[in-house]
Amino acid sequence: MIKPGDIQRYMQMRNQYKGQLIIHPIMTGGIVPEEVQKRILEEGWTKVGYALCYDCIEGRSGLITKPPVKEFLQNIAEFFGGDIAEHTFGCRVAQFAVMKAISDYVENERPKDYAKVVVTDPLCHYSTGIAAEMTGFRMTEPPYSGYPEYKVEAKGFAERIEEIRRETGKLPGLIVVTHVEPYYGNMNPVEEVGEIAKEYDIPYMVNAAYTAGVMPINMKDFQADFLTVSAHKSMASLGPLGFLVTTYEWAKKLFKKSVILPEWSGRAFGKKIPNIFGCSVGGISLISAMYSFPYVIERVKKWDEELKKVRWFIEEMEKLDDLMMIGERPHRHHLTHFETPLFWEISKNHKRRGFFLAEEMIKRNIVGLHKGLSKHVKLSVYGLGWNEVRKVRDAFYEIAEKYVKKFNLEYRVSSPLAETPTSEGEEATS
Repeated sequence: MIKPGDIQRYMQMRNQYKGQLIIHPIMTGGIVPEEVQKRILEEGWTKVGYALCYDCIEGRSGLITKPPVKEFLQNIAEFFGGDIAEHTFGCRVAQFAVMKAISDYVENERPKDYAKVVVTDPLCHYSTGIAAEMTGFRMTEPPYSGYPEYKVEAKGFAERIEEIRRETGKLPGLIVVTHVEPYYGNMNPVEEVGEIAKEYDIPYMVNAAYTAGVMPINMKDFQADFLTVSAHKSMASLGPLGFLVTTYEWAKKLFKKSVILPEWSGRAFGKKIPNIFGCSVGGISLISAMYSFPYVIERVKKWDEELKKVRWFIEEMEKLDDLMMIGERPHRHHLTHFETPLFWEISKNHKRRGFFLAEEMIKRNIVGLHKGLSKHVKLSVYGLGWNEVRKVRDAFYEIAEKYVKKFNLEYRVSSPLAETPTSEGEEATS
């Protein structure tokens, strides 16, 4: 039996990371602007989970006009170069919806032409694999180049397509490419694969969970039929929330309405879309995305400045003895993965082992490194001001210097001397 005293702890929860500088690579693109946070509270949107649904007339949140959700979704489609968009319970649901639609298409309309096989990039997010599994697809991948860049070439997709055709006498039913993969931050050859998909006439999905909303994206440039988006990863929004953008042609299949009629009641659910589980998010996550959208539109225009910060930070980190960024060069995304043998060596001597590094950063009011890891670290400085980028760099140097001296390790650590570049309106620091 639950004791009253035991459940009081839930009311006593505190956010121990409140006010800290966030460098977690799947969080920085989703940080909600302070003015949006304030507006959400001022307008009372947090009082109820169905805050958007008071004026829902047609029975689906994507059709609501007060507030203007329907218009917002059209703006989302236009912003990403598509024709029609729906919001979903996260990017993974958007991926599932595509694979379910293609599965039905292959089985019911083109069984002689396509096999239930999806060709994906070899570093795609696990949710891509789960979506394939849920919809009965076999999953195959081209290889990557291996250490230290782990790059994927477009020709590998063409080779896999031909292998499937020789094996089954059919083409794969779908090609999926993650625009930027979540392990090393590599940008995959989405344009080149789009050409291949067009040549073979294979439906093509680009998963832009880590890019749509932080950098300019136009699915027409990719020749993609489907674009999946994560609002809480890359569009300054609360989660779970995703967007699924497509063309007029595919929308008819992807967003097909419910046709089921129960045999006793005869009820109909004609406005619901089965592939997105009928009706999607109608609460605070969608509201936050709508408030943040003008901010997102402006920030993608500053992507070159963000990339400048990323590359400067990589250069500074690699001045630390034995540290190296893993992934493609020049780097084209804010997710960065470093091989860090210096910190690994420190962890062998530290009583907290691999946990020491994240804990030392937290002491400096910087949060987001994976706890327990010190041999490799992933992080992002996206959205930080130059002074904050410098603070993150300095923290790594301070920690390295502190423990190299304490444990008498054979590494060289010198204080950083490089002047921090500036953006307009910021003073230089050194």
